Amino acid sequence: MTKAVGLLNIVSGVTHLLGGIFILIFGWLGDGFFNILWYGMVGTPLTPITQPVSQELQFVLAIPVIILSIITIITGIFSIKRRKWSIVLIGSICSTLITWFLGLPAILFTILSKNKFQQLLTNGNPLETM
Repeated sequence: MTKAVGLLNIVSGVTHLLGGIFILIFGWLGDGFFNILWYGMVGTPLTPITQPVSQELQFVLAIPVIILSIITIITGIFSIKRRKWSIVLIGSICSTLITWFLGLPAILFTILSKNKFQQLLTNGNPLETM
């Protein structure tokens, strides 16, 4: 079950890390992601007054997503290695903040697999005995 938690966290983190980088790249290119969405929905580009606001909003939204994604990926690796249950739980919560349908099962599986992490502390590394 710890491998399932790791896989859920890594998939959630990688997809949103790529999405956050994509939004930042569009912001640096000039038009901005929100301007493209606005033009597609309304049919007119953003005004010169609202254009800088939309670009700043992209950075404000993309940076936390990238940070949460990196935390989620790192804790997914911890989960596969069965290290630091509390850190893996925090990573699963971060995964829920960015992708709820992958994060909620990750939290559930993390809570259910707490004894797997504790077995590692008492018995040594269970992967070495295989």
